[in-house]
Amino acid sequence: MLKVFRDNLKQLSWVLWLVIAVFVLFVFVEYGGQVPGGEAPNATAVTVGRQQITYGEFQRAYDQFEDFYRQSMGDQFSRELARQIGLPVQVLNRLIADRVLAEEGRRMGLEVTDKELRNEILRQFGGNFSGADEYRRVLRASGLTPKSFESSLRRDLLAEKTRAILAANLYVSPEDVERAYRDRVERAKIRFVKLPAADLATEAVVEPEALESYFADNLEEYRIPERRVATYLSVDRQAIQAALEIGSDEIQAYYDENPDEFTSAEEVRARHILVSIDPTAEPGQEGRDNARAAVEGARGRIEAGTPFEVVAAEISEDPGSKNNGGDLGYFGRGAMVPPFENAAFGAEPGTLVGPVETDFGFHLIEVLDKRAGGLQPLPEVEPLIRQRLASTRGTAATESKARELADRIAREGLTPDSWEGLAVEETGVSVETTPAFGRSDYVEGIGSATAFSSRAFELTVGEVSEPLPVGGGWVILAVDSIDEPRYPELDEVRADVEADAREERQLALALSRLEEAATSLGEEETTFDQLATDLGLEAVESPLFGRTDPVGTLGRNPEVSEAALALDAGQLGDPVALADGAVLFEVLERERFDATRFAEERDSEHNALREQRFGELLTSLIDARREEMGVTYDPQLIANFELDGQVGS
Repeated sequence: MLKVFRDNLKQLSWVLWLVIAVFVLFVFVEYGGQVPGGEAPNATAVTVGRQQITYGEFQRAYDQFEDFYRQSMGDQFSRELARQIGLPVQVLNRLIADRVLAEEGRRMGLEVTDKELRNEILRQFGGNFSGADEYRRVLRASGLTPKSFESSLRRDLLAEKTRAILAANLYVSPEDVERAYRDRVERAKIRFVKLPAADLATEAVVEPEALESYFADNLEEYRIPERRVATYLSVDRQAIQAALEIGSDEIQAYYDENPDEFTSAEEVRARHILVSIDPTAEPGQEGRDNARAAVEGARGRIEAGTPFEVVAAEISEDPGSKNNGGDLGYFGRGAMVPPFENAAFGAEPGTLVGPVETDFGFHLIEVLDKRAGGLQPLPEVEPLIRQRLASTRGTAATESKARELADRIAREGLTPDSWEGLAVEETGVSVETTPAFGRSDYVEGIGSATAFSSRAFELTVGEVSEPLPVGGGWVILAVDSIDEPRYPELDEVRADVEADAREERQLALALSRLEEAATSLGEEETTFDQLATDLGLEAVESPLFGRTDPVGTLGRNPEVSEAALALDAGQLGDPVALADGAVLFEVLERERFDATRFAEERDSEHNALREQRFGELLTSLIDARREEMGVTYDPQLIANFELDGQVGS
């Protein structure tokens, strides 16, 4: 948020900053738009404890992350790739982390004073605050109001203070620094053979007596954990919201009280063709002349009847718009560089302008439409206001309804058997019964490892919970039955035990076979390659690796790494058991700790380790506080971005 607004105040949007590295990208913010699925920007997408993340905030952050990836990866980036890399979850986690850190700052007694807030705003303006009107105009260009911006800015500053306090109290000892340095610089290279356990499947026979013995020795692994069945009364937020009646007088009042939200700056919609230039080239140089000529030629083709979008797709060098016919959408003043802005705002719709020269190159611009600035008429924004009021009131009404029902259940002593009557009487209320579930199991309609599950495992049979927030609204639950944890009989889990016992036997055979081979290698004049041939295996050479690096095709294996780093070049290691077999290796090369070099690099190593520890500390703190505060996601958000299974309820 801080970065985005700071760049906007410099008349250079956050994404436009990236243009310096990738030549050009024009972006705009169309205030008042809807996020996918039609949710109002002010509607709550995520609840973190008592704090909300709105759809508008999420969408702005998502667009910025997406633009960054698009500019970094070019044509390789797609919406499908965004889903594959979990981009929506990355954005949500970042927004949630900021809320958590701000709350942690409050717990620590930190605060952001009005003076600090004012100074930060002035600093972002570069010390030249041009008045309240300009302040509101710049905010509107980013789809913000003074109230929403200052609230977000105060929260961001508080989160930054929290990070600073945590960093200041982080201690890294000299011993830690040396250990980390050793882990990084001590390296080995090995040649190895891997014997897969699967190759010994036919030899891994487990007799009945051995199976019973294995089961007895590993009984704890087959212990069936406690499971519970619960009945819950659900109050659905969307159903409550749909039943609300929002009067025209309420809409008018909201419109009158919040004019900043519906006041927009003058905007123009345009499309362009860009032919880039070397910014260091002087006028008259061949590259500049060629670029200008290309744009002039494009103009001639369009005036002769070739569609603008066809020419844009062929020659435009703006990766952000060329595949969209050069369309930049609507943008306000300050979103584009001055020469481009002046040309676009100075032309009438339907006209071609250019070549127009900017630092990025020569542009041909076609103005498609213009919007006059000012207060949007009420009829235009009435649907948005209605949805916003319904969302706000629906959230409050859902919680209120859940608490009313909880009071009635307690007052009248209603048991879960009689809750169906409440569901019949009340809109948006239903009764559901879960299948048996464990503490961390997924519960249909609720999610996994949620406050619902935690509370269910705290209640006794028949005890009724207080109202609890879930993704779709609120619930009141009661535990119907408890299946106590127990140890099964062998016949209940025989198939699993047989599979596990065979796997253990195969692994033991693989290790034993390599131990025999290692003994013969030491006793006879046999090379490692000959040993591999005798075993019917291939000797594989790893690259150099450190203590925490992958060991070639073996992947990360701390036991192999530790064993190799304990030996010298030319030495044979003992066979090591793997998850799917066993490995035997000899050390080819060793790089050791150099005390002189360490003395030279101690400070940089200290800083790197400190950053790493700080990241680990933040992650641990945020994870713990998230669980304490509780995080719930609006079901519509999960549906819009296909997040089912990636986030909690």
